Amino acid sequence: DLKPFFGNYVGVATVEDTGGEVHHRDMDIVVQPYGDGGFRIDWINVTLVNGRRDVPGVERRVQSALFAPVEARDMYVEVEPENPFQERAETSPMRGDPVRWASIDGPRLHVYAFEVLADGTYELQIYDRILTDKGLDIHFERIVDGKLMRRISGTTVRAQ
Repeated sequence: DLKPFFGNYVGVATVEDTGGEVHHRDMDIVVQPYGDGGFRIDWINVTLVNGRRDVPGVERRVQSALFAPVEARDMYVEVEPENPFQERAETSPMRGDPVRWASIDGPRLHVYAFEVLADGTYELQIYDRILTDKGLDIHFERIVDGKLMRRISGTTVRAQ
């Protein structure tokens, strides 16, 4: 059931890269219904500089993804927004288009992104949003050709 995940969330996360660098982020996440049985996720990450967001060098990244249910499967696949003025383009993983899908396992909303890179290797991103009594815990891994490159963990609370 998607309904428990719907809401607005704010929180913080720690980003650990394989080179040993550690960064901190502020996060805003919105999960809401989309289409007939699907969902939309919007998220904003603000990468802090020395724990602050009011100094030069702060980065802000905004992303969205729309997911529709897959018929006869307990999963969702990313879809493009409806646009009556644009011809629908086919996703082509072998040309570098990422393939994204999602599933629910109890209190966990798993979102996966798979991409074939230009050199023939691959990138897999696994993003888990785990319901808690206060909000969502966040766990993210970025794997390139079998090697863990980045790990993110964080906590959020439901916002009004």
